[in-house]
Order: sequence, then C-alpha cells, then structure tokens
Amino acid sequence: MSGLAFALETHPGLKRPKNEDAVGHALTPWGGVFVVADGMGGHRTGEVAARLAVEMILENLRNVDPSPRALLQAFEKANERIYQEAQRPENRGMGTTATCLLLDLPYALIAHVGDSRAYLLRKGELTLLTEDHSWVAERVRQGLLSPEEAKTHRWRNVITNALGSFPQARVDLMGLKLEPGDVFLLCSDGLSGVLEDRTLGEVLKSFPPEEAARRLVALANEWGGPDNVSAIVVRVPEELPQGGRPYALPLEAAKGAPVRLKLGEEPEELPTQVLEPKRPRVRLNWRDALLVLLWVVVVAYILLGYFKRP
Repeated sequence: MSGLAFALETHPGLKRPKNEDAVGHALTPWGGVFVVADGMGGHRTGEVAARLAVEMILENLRNVDPSPRALLQAFEKANERIYQEAQRPENRGMGTTATCLLLDLPYALIAHVGDSRAYLLRKGELTLLTEDHSWVAERVRQGLLSPEEAKTHRWRNVITNALGSFPQARVDLMGLKLEPGDVFLLCSDGLSGVLEDRTLGEVLKSFPPEEAARRLVALANEWGGPDNVSAIVVRVPEELPQGGRPYALPLEAAKGAPVRLKLGEEPEELPTQVLEPKRPRVRLNWRDALLVLLWVVVVAYILLGYFKRP
C-alpha cells in the first residue's frame, strides 16, 4: 500500500525467560491488518495462545472484504481455536489478549479483548482508543480506584476478558474515519504499563514508525523491562482514497471521531457480543407474581392490624 508506513517490535523484556507476546501483520489491497497479542497461562500455553490468536485473525482477514462483521468473526474463530486447545489438561488456563487494527482506507476498524491497547496520534494529540478489560481498570471506571492506585495494585495483572477463556468471546469493536498522517500504536501492557502516555506520544511525534517502535521497546526495557513488551506503529498515507463502504455511515457522521460500534448502528447486523450485553429485563412468571401478591397481602394485613390496636 503506497504511503503506508509501519513497524513491529517485540521483546521478552528483562525479567521474563520467554516471550509470550506475539505480533503480526498482513498487507491487503485496501490497507492492512495489524495484530498484537499477550498470552497467559504459563510459559508454553501463553506463547501458543498468543501465536494462535495472531495467526487465526490474520488468516481470516487477509482475503476477505473488510467490515465490522468480518473483523468480529475473525476474533470469534480465534477464540474457538484457542478454547479448544485450552481443554487439554496440559493447557488449562490458556488465554490471550488481542488488539487488531484493520485498515480499510480511508477507515480504520479496531477489535479488542483484554488489556493490550490501541492508541491514535492525530495532530500531535494522543488518544487511548480501547478500554482495558482488567480488574483494576473496571474499578477505575467505577470510581473505586484512582489511576495511580491501579498502577500499583496487587491485582493490576488480573484480566477479566481474554480469547480462549470461554466458549464465546466478548469483543469491543470500534471504528473511525482517518485523517492524513494519523498514527496508530498497538501495544501490550509491557509497554503501556511502564511508560506514561505522554512519553508514548512524544516518541510517536518525534520519529517515523520503524524508529518509534524500536525506541518504545528500548525505553520500556530501560525502565526495568518487567514484562514482555510489544509495539506496532502504523502511519497512514498523507493522501487517502474516498470512502464508500455501507458500514461506514456512522463513521462518516462522526467526522473523524472514534465510534463504538454496536447492534443497530450500522446497516449490517452485528452479533450482540460486540459490546457488554444489556441488562436483561426482569420478567415474572405466574408463580412469581402470585408470591409477590401474597407477600403484599400479608404485609397489608399486618399493618392494618397494627394500626387498629387500641
């Protein structure tokens, strides 16, 4: 793809014996696919889960027309494959994060599971596009922990959502219309958990993708390298083609702002697991309704007897 610049870097860090991260990419006629995964479940199983996630996602997106449905299905197939492997006794606990950037120029689609991240640098401003699926991140969103407390909390590495952990995946899906020169950073928490966002932004602003990815990984290691560290940096062309995809209507309407995609917001139907499911409505059957009615009668009888007392 003319004008598209990118680089991928991964390193085991300074404290881990093996690298359980995986990165990968595939160039396509419409742009490209970029994936970062951070495996868990032990030295062997984590490495295998991350590798399977990258391979399956790329395999299922390389030769299909890009769309939110295609991206979601790629994650679902990766989840199914990893879940099958995790049923073997030696692979218990296998799972992996996965964050994928699907470029369908002039649009970008992002799918996300876990606490790997996707950032956008636009006009010098760095924006975090994804929400971590972790215990501490959920407490921060609930206002129960501050971001500073989350960084040092003893459960900061507890993941609440991963590919391969359950038969069905819960995938966050978003999209945006690109602007010339936009820069994306996909990374594992071995990078985002060590370097401040302002440092990430400064490096992305100051260097082309290849040098930026190398420097980011090197900086994480200079600051202790406590975990495997991976970075993918992608800069889109200065000249972008005109759009025309049916799924992109909400992206066009948002005028470049990120859009969280969910059922009913685009012409093609998306499965409900794209986002957190809505709270189910409470429905009472006749037995429940009868019990409620009896309870109301009993309470009313007690209250009437109390007020009639002399």
